[in-house]
Amino acid sequence: MRAVVYGNDHKLSIQEMPDPSCPRNGLLAKVHACAICGSDVKMFKAPDPRVKPPQIVGHEFVGEIMEVGADARGFAVGDRVVMATTLSCMACPACWAGKTNLCPNVMPVSRAFPGAFAPYIAIPWEGIRAGNTVKVPSSLEDDGACLAEPLSCAVNAQQLAGVRTGQTVVIVGGGPLGALNAELAKANGATRVIVSQRSATRQDLLRELDLDAVIDAASCDPVEEVKRLTDGRGADVVMVTAPDRTAQERALEMACKGGMVNFFAGMSKDDPMVTINSRLVHYNEISITGGSDSTARHVEIAVALLAAGRVNWKRIVTHRFPLSRFFDGMQVMLDRAGLKVVIRPQEEAR
Repeated sequence: MRAVVYGNDHKLSIQEMPDPSCPRNGLLAKVHACAICGSDVKMFKAPDPRVKPPQIVGHEFVGEIMEVGADARGFAVGDRVVMATTLSCMACPACWAGKTNLCPNVMPVSRAFPGAFAPYIAIPWEGIRAGNTVKVPSSLEDDGACLAEPLSCAVNAQQLAGVRTGQTVVIVGGGPLGALNAELAKANGATRVIVSQRSATRQDLLRELDLDAVIDAASCDPVEEVKRLTDGRGADVVMVTAPDRTAQERALEMACKGGMVNFFAGMSKDDPMVTINSRLVHYNEISITGGSDSTARHVEIAVALLAAGRVNWKRIVTHRFPLSRFFDGMQVMLDRAGLKVVIRPQEEAR
């Protein structure tokens, strides 16, 4: 089968790979759709030491079960599934506490296990033993279902940030995950959702969502604009989805007294430091939290939200390509010309 592979040269290419077989205690699924993640873009731009080449990549997928291993339970041929693709060891304090996303021994799909930019994917026992493989209702279309994994990361972060009814939420960075966070904030009951974004193209795409304001961060001071839009008070929660030092530092200025700032995006490991105004944290009693990855429960919540129509995925999926045009989809991401880009491996699968 043809698949997108991270090769021994530490670059992505479309290669011929062996068809996977069904693990005895796992599943074999036909991949209907797989979205390009920001981590895939990073892998395209620079080597990723976490990947053992040659490896099929892609993890934001929805598939249809074609075969159930003899020792696998709870699934049937024809079930459509998505995954919480960070597979954990289930034998460490983080896993025992239910924080499987923080497991130090994680085995991610598309890094430790073959991924889903391919017509078929084998789901190992590690992917079903702790509930990581989640069934999808027939009412949810494939393009929406493959957003369950990235949306689940927003579910985790907004639970940590305490997003709830009646709040004003500001999203700093209006890329794919910024858009998902904005939609989720509305679903979580936020009264006002404001997104700050520099790219004019993405601003236009964001204005198609049900947002209260889109700030053009390229032409004004976003902190002053947040203050203006909130009558000087600031936001209850600021979700920073941009891996940008200035964005993370100035997020504290956007928060109201007693507010919360969530660093949803991480800085580069080569240059990770930011400067925090401790006076704002101290005198305004601002809380700061992070948000990394998700658990199986977060994916279940994401599937339910998508299936109920509470997240407008049809506005967020802006581009679709067959597997042979994967690099056209990657260019859309690099150019920031869209939001979510979905690859459909079956359209040209042999």
